[in-house]
Amino acid sequence: MIKLFFNNFTTAWKLPRWRWALLLALISDILGFVFTFTPPVHWIIDVVTVIVLFTAIGFKWLLLPALIVEVIPGVQLFPAWTLVVLALAGTENKTENKNESST
Repeated sequence: MIKLFFNNFTTAWKLPRWRWALLLALISDILGFVFTFTPPVHWIIDVVTVIVLFTAIGFKWLLLPALIVEVIPGVQLFPAWTLVVLALAGTENKTENKNESST
């Protein structure tokens, strides 16, 4: 499990669009933690985050459940954006490897 996490992290860090997405997710999760007790600010941060992530890495369905998790009080302390970006980077890497091996 930890090996998979680090594999996804290194994958995300190597490619510029995933690097930007990961940095944005980390910043968003930190700001979300800071603004936990001001929900309207937290919601604005989350909406901006999902829009920028869609721009950076394209439309990914897993970003929508992360947005839902981020608006649930109490659960929003969970670093959903960061974990979703890492998971997506890992699955994207597997997809790219399959495409490269089939050509």
